[in-house]
Amino acid sequence: MNFKQMTFVCMGLLCSLGATADLLDSTKVYPIQEVTVHASRMEQKLKNLPQKVEIISSSLIQSLPAENLAEVLKRTTNLDIIQYPGLSATIGMRGFSPSAHARSYTLLLINGKPAGTTNLATINLDNVEQIEIVKGSYSVLYGSDAMGGVVNIITKRGSAVPEGHVSVESGSFGYRKFSGNFTGNSGTKLTYGLGYSRQEQTKDYRIGQKNQLKISDVDKLILDKASYGDAMDNSQYELNAANAFVNYDISKQWKISAEGAYTFAYDVETAGNYWGTYGQSKKDVNRLNLYVTAEQNSEKNHFRFSPYYTNDQNPNYSDNTDKGFISFKSTVKELGYQLQDNYKLGNFDVLLGTDLKIYDYQSDRFSAIGTPADPYKPNNKFTNVDAFTQLAYSVKNLDLNAGVRFDRFTYHIDANDGLKAPEADAHYNTLNPSVGAQYQFLKNFKAHASFGTAFSVPDAFKVAGKYTVSGKAYVGNPDLDPEKSRTTDFGVGYLSPKSSLRLDVSYFQTLHDRKIVEEKMASGEYTYVNANDSKMEGIELMSSFNLGQFLPEKPELEAYANFTWILKNDFTQLVGTEMLTRDMQYVRNANGNFGLNYRHDRISMRLNSRFIGSRLEKDSFSSLRTGIVAANYYAEGGYKATDKILQHPEYLLFDYSIGYAFTEKVNFGVTVSNLLDENYSEKDGYNMPGRSIVAKLAYKF
Repeated sequence: MNFKQMTFVCMGLLCSLGATADLLDSTKVYPIQEVTVHASRMEQKLKNLPQKVEIISSSLIQSLPAENLAEVLKRTTNLDIIQYPGLSATIGMRGFSPSAHARSYTLLLINGKPAGTTNLATINLDNVEQIEIVKGSYSVLYGSDAMGGVVNIITKRGSAVPEGHVSVESGSFGYRKFSGNFTGNSGTKLTYGLGYSRQEQTKDYRIGQKNQLKISDVDKLILDKASYGDAMDNSQYELNAANAFVNYDISKQWKISAEGAYTFAYDVETAGNYWGTYGQSKKDVNRLNLYVTAEQNSEKNHFRFSPYYTNDQNPNYSDNTDKGFISFKSTVKELGYQLQDNYKLGNFDVLLGTDLKIYDYQSDRFSAIGTPADPYKPNNKFTNVDAFTQLAYSVKNLDLNAGVRFDRFTYHIDANDGLKAPEADAHYNTLNPSVGAQYQFLKNFKAHASFGTAFSVPDAFKVAGKYTVSGKAYVGNPDLDPEKSRTTDFGVGYLSPKSSLRLDVSYFQTLHDRKIVEEKMASGEYTYVNANDSKMEGIELMSSFNLGQFLPEKPELEAYANFTWILKNDFTQLVGTEMLTRDMQYVRNANGNFGLNYRHDRISMRLNSRFIGSRLEKDSFSSLRTGIVAANYYAEGGYKATDKILQHPEYLLFDYSIGYAFTEKVNFGVTVSNLLDENYSEKDGYNMPGRSIVAKLAYKF
């Protein structure tokens, strides 16, 4: 029996047990369906949204062994996460590949506004109240890059009663963390809060020594047999995060809020890869996020105006020594505003809005201290102005929504003599609709379906301008269109009356058109064109069942399983004069989590298993892995052995955490990550940490 078959059998057993759930009492009901989804921009309840949405609560986040946002998403969702040593992690969704070196197809937001980064590893968990994951094309509300979906982070807000929290952690590989936050109020109108955290890993981590699933000798060669139990050199880091907010109620209807966060880290070691062939270096992280919101909320409408500013600077050094100099520095600024008004007209909600976004990229490169070198691409920026509307209708058992968005982009390229790049400008427009419906039947069942288009804006230098890098001449293509996607999904869900059993099975299909690729022209210059198309199909399963109802003391004992299986994921590519259809690289064929949550009296425990499916990657280290021969390369799905494509194996990881509340204010917990010491990779050449243990002591006041 393979892993997929085993999972279906387990879920079948859970469902058969759940058939008696309605006849039994459940001691604890968690009204997750009543949670407000902020990513909808209409403040709708989860139960009224036809689109696929997952909610990760603050209590679940606190129960996990997690150093950063990427670790949380790995252990709670069926998303495709790729993580590197050196505070670097990105996300993929529903067949869109995650990449740390290109624009993302999954949009990362903070309170519905741009996060200023796609790097999950630098998001401060201590300031996170809730995480919302919207799956499928969602450009109708958020514009570019929401082709796979949206991850929206909701930050903490003050309460009517002053409170605070401090915690200390210590664990394997010299891991240490301190965090603290305080929220208070001044009278009945003003609330405020402050927070700070510092975490560091002072030793290189060790790679796992085992594999739980059967892997071949070739798979072990891919990981490198010498890596088992070895150290990942140059993998130490430190990360600091500070945040503050203030909310003021101007009147019964009007209020204003402001929030700021500063994330910084220095001398973060970057391993390059396990063998160190890319060189061992270091980098700094400096990101500033500022958000302001003025809103008016009455019985009939909710008006909101939200300006924002983010500044992300990432200096990279020539090496990891004290003599290393900044060899490359990029600065990405995002600024603009969101303006919207939501009207209630009987059973209808009507949303009207317009957004302005300015994206500004600047970079400097140096061959030595004080010696400038030509950058990798010219400085550039784009301005995006849009208008959108969405209508939502709910009556009895039926929920509907539909919307449309119009975007206009204007590009500008700065002149650069070293790159032989003249000043240039360009512009284009794009229109994206969305529609969704769900219907509740037989009391506890619901059918849901949605369709939407989305787009990803090309980088400005691909649309306009002319420049040369390392002797290679590029010419922008003013006729270049944004990449587009069309996603359809539908499914059936079940929720027992006392929430003892939750189950949802969905099918999705995405057509990814106009994929942007590099092309050589007859002149010998290179340009960018819309060429490749791809198609993704898959099935998603979300389920949970309260086993505790069968026990005498009725504790919370939840069994859960969440999986995504990619049924089809291929793309067309022009190779020479031949158009080929090939399997997609860097995308796992399955992602999932299953396990048990237990909570009763003062004790809480969680046992989680993460399944990482196989993936295809081009072999970039053939000179280092001489044991791999031509017969070991993937020769299916449109590839030949000469393409040097490796099929990486499946992995299975277990994590365990236990916590004990001495009092209402004092908690102690221990977490074990990678419990069975799996040797695995999420990107070829970057083996991940083996077993680690962290202890945490927290105090609330």
